[in-house]
Amino acid sequence: MKILHCVSSLKVGGAEKLVKNLSLSQQANGQNVSILSFGDETDDFQQALKCSKIKIYNIVVGFLKKQYQLSKLIRQFDVIHIHSPAVIRAFLFISPLLMHKQVIYTIHGEVAPNLKGIKVSHIIARCYVNYTFAVSEQTKLKAKALFNWPVEKIIVIKNGVAISNVKIQTNNQEKLVIGTVSRLIPLKKIEDVIQCISDYGLSEKLTLKIYGDGPQRQMLEALVQTTGLTNHVMFMNNVIDESKIYPELDCLIISSETEGLPMVLLEAMASGVPCISSRVGAIPDIVTASEGGFLYDTGNISQLGQHLEFIYANKNILSEKGRLGQKYVASHFSIDDIAKTYQQYYGYKA
Repeated sequence: MKILHCVSSLKVGGAEKLVKNLSLSQQANGQNVSILSFGDETDDFQQALKCSKIKIYNIVVGFLKKQYQLSKLIRQFDVIHIHSPAVIRAFLFISPLLMHKQVIYTIHGEVAPNLKGIKVSHIIARCYVNYTFAVSEQTKLKAKALFNWPVEKIIVIKNGVAISNVKIQTNNQEKLVIGTVSRLIPLKKIEDVIQCISDYGLSEKLTLKIYGDGPQRQMLEALVQTTGLTNHVMFMNNVIDESKIYPELDCLIISSETEGLPMVLLEAMASGVPCISSRVGAIPDIVTASEGGFLYDTGNISQLGQHLEFIYANKNILSEKGRLGQKYVASHFSIDDIAKTYQQYYGYKA
């Protein structure tokens, strides 16, 4: 069985990270797996996969040549696993060919790309997609509004991560190190974290590390400067290897105004790092069930500040929350278990 994962790019992102993790897990279990990316060869996760033997196909040429290349490529595979609405759109003109393939579609986020033809291409896609999945119940419900996709035909399979055996350490330093890990875009509301540190005078109690890059970088840097936090906030750029991120943090902060099931939450918890998060997407369910973190109302800087004050005054609770989160993720979100679940749907048609 030959499997082709299809993504709009391999830039840093939750869906892209899942494809990376899933492909590596499938390869380790003897599957013949490749990736189709409409992004550039220099994309971060594509570079990270260079050391693996996973073949990555890049198609970024003009319209007619793209259709020819897609048709030729698709014929080589048994299972076509789509991970992006933009890919559904790109496959519009080769949809007859997909009727003869086992096609799986995973909907990852809650926000649709602003592309012409998205809804039309999704109407056509219903004819060739054999199974549709969403990474959370919230994303499943959102798919109806975004794509008019029948909710009753969507199965929830949550994201998965590699489980770490890292030993959780207690922070003996005076200052806490908190961090955000995301693209620097408006939806992530990183400015709320910076403003919270400034408004509540927390700069002597903690250091903020911002991992990632994006269009809001300059705005966030300017905010750090105007709030006088230059010595207390560090911009770390994109770091692909999560083993170089989470050991540096005492607590992950997710301040987003919308999410599905963010990979960074699972990665942090798998590494024994607790989380303070806004109440969005599937996050409240996981944080509550695991007891591996704290929640605050989206955009409520006061509540965020109270949580930060609490963990500073009660540092020992972080290691306990970390242990609880790590145990929960190992039981519910192992990438190897997720790969086995998908495998059940690869072999036969609905």
